Amino acid sequence: MLKKIFNIKEYNFRHYNIQAMLAAFLLGFIGLTIIKEVQKAEDMLYEKQILGIVLGVVAALVISLVDYHFACKFYIVCYLLNIGLLVITRLIGHSYHDAKRWLDIPKIGRVQPSEFTKLLLIIFIAKLFDKYQKKINKIYFLMIACIVVAIPLVLILEQPDLSTTLALLAMFAGMMFLSGISYKLILPVVAVAVPVCAGLWWYIQQDFQKLLHPYQQNRILALKYPDLYPKEMWQQENAAIAIRAGGLAGKFTSGGTGKSLVCRTLPAIESDFIYTAVAEAYGFIGSCVVIGLMVFFIYRAFYVAFRAKDYLGMLLAGGIGCMVGFQTIINICVNTSLFPNTGIPFPFLSSGLSSLLGNYMMVGVLMNVSLQMKERRKDEDEQFI
Repeated sequence: MLKKIFNIKEYNFRHYNIQAMLAAFLLGFIGLTIIKEVQKAEDMLYEKQILGIVLGVVAALVISLVDYHFACKFYIVCYLLNIGLLVITRLIGHSYHDAKRWLDIPKIGRVQPSEFTKLLLIIFIAKLFDKYQKKINKIYFLMIACIVVAIPLVLILEQPDLSTTLALLAMFAGMMFLSGISYKLILPVVAVAVPVCAGLWWYIQQDFQKLLHPYQQNRILALKYPDLYPKEMWQQENAAIAIRAGGLAGKFTSGGTGKSLVCRTLPAIESDFIYTAVAEAYGFIGSCVVIGLMVFFIYRAFYVAFRAKDYLGMLLAGGIGCMVGFQTIINICVNTSLFPNTGIPFPFLSSGLSSLLGNYMMVGVLMNVSLQMKERRKDEDEQFI
């Protein structure tokens, strides 16, 4: 059994993707410097974040040695576990600001199951497509896959958590594209999706719409008509002021402290709006460093995907790259008022134990796929780079 779980003989430790782990760790370290300055002392967010990073790194190293072929055999269990946790959250979850997204677990604390949905759903989708690879161009199979994936997404949307739902939906679309689905199916879907999305965008702005909660609709309208919704735009407008205040090099590099930060009074500055704090504390240069580290992580994920040993490994690594990438894009666009205000953490950077552990578990899976990458000639590597 241990040989199946830890398939050491098949691992090539020269390919161990330590670069991705290092990028994640550096992002976590930058996040720590911000959280320490903006936290309320009684919340102990800084101490919890250190614990989360330590536990996350340990989890990633352990998971990196677990053969992903063995783990993916339990893809049905992963799916059912995911649904079970989301249903329990729906029934007895902890509510905060009208959102029921957390479970209070004795001796462990507050856990957000939707953060673990990301990895569990990637495993399920990757194995489903791998097992039925010959049927991915069948309309009935794609419809079944969409319905099965829609169930956890609807449960998350009802929490309500629109941002995570959108990130998961984008990840699913990315994995479908990576699966090798025929362009004969992609083009008609795109041709239909574009006008449908345009119609939905118009519909959710109408008074009679029923898809979104009133506060969600107001946030969308606020981005379009900021003068009419000052309350909804307050957080993003002040985030813009803080980002501009950071200048080129930021306040921390010139001797400033957390007390000098304009953004420290913003709600969720340690989590959903931590990118704003980075921009003010470390300026444009610091913002570019953070984006660069994340781009490097995503690059490494797709590098592993395109060199994966098999179709399953490619989908796992590609799904992780899509998930982290889309989540980062949504977070930055919200912080810079390109998207309506919706809460989603910045991977590895934001405060939150569930988010940290979920992300580091994805790093562990990515590292295991890299351990089993197929060899390539030197000229092929140079061409890829």
